[in-house]
Amino acid sequence: MLGFHRRTRSLIPVKELAKYDKVELSEEPEQDTREDDQELVSVPETTTKARQRQLTLVYVIFLAEAIMASSLQPQLQMLISNDDYCGNLSTSYLRSILDCAYAFGGTSGIFWGYLSDRIGRRRVSLLGLWTMCVCCLSMGFATDLMSCTIFRFVAGLASSTIAVTTLTMIGDLSTNASGRAKNVARLPLIALCGSIGPIVQGLVSESTNASTVVWQKFPILSSQIACGTILLIIAVAASIMLQETLPLQSDQRASGSNYDCEKAPFLSDAESNEPLIRVVDSVRPDCISISQFLQAPSLLILLSSFSLLSLHASTFDALLPHLGHSSTQHGGMGIPCNWLGLTVLVVRGVAGLAILRAVPHLIKKYGLLKLYRSVSLLFPAIYVATPLLALVAACSTLLAALTSTTAILAKHVLTGGASVLVSLLVLNTTPDAFSAGTVVGMMQAASLFKALAVAVSGASFYLSGDFSVATTNYALWTCLTLFGFVGAGLAWFVRERPSVDRDFPSEVLCWETCFDAEKNPEG
Repeated sequence: MLGFHRRTRSLIPVKELAKYDKVELSEEPEQDTREDDQELVSVPETTTKARQRQLTLVYVIFLAEAIMASSLQPQLQMLISNDDYCGNLSTSYLRSILDCAYAFGGTSGIFWGYLSDRIGRRRVSLLGLWTMCVCCLSMGFATDLMSCTIFRFVAGLASSTIAVTTLTMIGDLSTNASGRAKNVARLPLIALCGSIGPIVQGLVSESTNASTVVWQKFPILSSQIACGTILLIIAVAASIMLQETLPLQSDQRASGSNYDCEKAPFLSDAESNEPLIRVVDSVRPDCISISQFLQAPSLLILLSSFSLLSLHASTFDALLPHLGHSSTQHGGMGIPCNWLGLTVLVVRGVAGLAILRAVPHLIKKYGLLKLYRSVSLLFPAIYVATPLLALVAACSTLLAALTSTTAILAKHVLTGGASVLVSLLVLNTTPDAFSAGTVVGMMQAASLFKALAVAVSGASFYLSGDFSVATTNYALWTCLTLFGFVGAGLAWFVRERPSVDRDFPSEVLCWETCFDAEKNPEG
C-alpha cells in the first residue's frame, strides 16, 4: 500500500511494490511508527521550530477563510427585513441560495490544487488572500439578493484557494502520521474562531447604524469593512512570513536531502566515514494528473462517500433554522429562535474541543478506516433518533430542548470528525508532495453536493403550502436518513490507501536520480 509522501523513497522497484500490498494490516502501524520516529529524530531543533512557526501561520490563513465563510450573517439579516431568522422555510431557502453560490464557487478548488502543485502553495495562497480582501470590501455594496449571490460566488471561488493550500501545507509540514492527525484535527476548532468575523461585523454595524447617508444606502458596508480589515492584516502577514512548503527542484539540489541514507550503505566504502556515492541531480517526478487520479477506484469511492456525507450534513445545517424552531409535536426540535444561534455556537465549540482531543487518540487506537466507517453509520442513527426523542420529551420544554441540543452536538462532532478523517484519507492517496495539491483540490468537488442542499430546502419551501408542517418536517428527516444510509454504505468500500496496480499504473510512479562516483583517496 502507498503511504503518505516522504522525501526519501524505497529501493524496491515500482513494479514490484504490488507484491507488498498483502502485508497484514496489523503490522503497518508498527512499521509506520518506527519510520516516523526515525524521521523525528533526524530533524534538527531549528527546523522543528521553523516548521511550527509556519504551521501556526497556516492556521491563521485558514482562519481568514473561516471568517469569509461565516460572513453570510450580515447579508442574510439585511435581506430579511423582519429579522425572522428561523421562523419559516422561506428563510431557510434564502439562506440556502447564498450558501449554494458560495459552495459552487468552492468547486474551483480543483483548479487551485492543480496549480499549487506546479507554481507552489505560497503563490496560490497569497492570490486567494488578496482576492478575498477585495471581495469582502466589494460585498459591502450589495443591496439585493442577486448582487449578494454573485459576490458570494466570487467569495467561494477565492476562499477555495485557502481551503486547498492550507490542508496541503499541513500535509507538507507534518513529519509523521500521528502529528498529521493532530494538526488536521485543529481545523474544526479554528473554523469556529471564524465566527469572530460576524461578531465584529455586528458591533461595527450597530455603531454606525443610521449615522450617515452612505451607511443607510449600503447597510452592510461598515460590517464588510471590518471583515476586510481583518483579512487585510492576515494577507500582509502572510505575504511577509509565509514560506513555500512544496519541495522545488532548486531546493532539492541545495539541501542536504541529496544524501540518500538508504542507498549510501550499499554504494559506498564501509571503512570510509563519507559516502563515495553522492546525488548530483534529482529529477522532480511528474505531477499525477487529474485524469490519472480519476482512474483510481479507491479515490472515486472516497470522494463519492464524502460527497454524500457533505450533502446530508449541509442539508441539516440549511434546515436547522426551521427544524430547530418547529414544535416537537410537529417533528421539530423545540429550541426557541432567540436561543438557536447561541446554542449552535456553543455546541460547535464543544464539538471542536472534542474532535481535537478524541480523534487523534481514536485513530491511533482503532485505525483511520474503521473510525470513518463508524462515523458514517452514526449519521442516519441521529437523523432517526432526534425527532423521535424530541416527540417523547414533548411533555417538558426543557427536556425537549436538552435532547435536541445533544443531537445537534452529536451531529457537529460527527461532521467535524468526518471532515478530519476524510482529509487524512485524501492525503494518504498521493504518493508524493508534487501531487498532493491536485488530489486535495479534487476533494473540493464535494462542495458541489453542498450546493445541492438548496434543492432539498427549496422543495420543502414549495411543498410546505400543500402539506402540514408535521408532514413536511418528517419528510425532511426521512430524506436526511436515506442520504445518511447511502453514504454509510459507500463508506464500507473506502480503502485507507491506494494500491499500485489496482489504482495507479506502475508507469505513473516513476522517478530518476543521478549519482556521482568518487574515487577513494586512500585506495
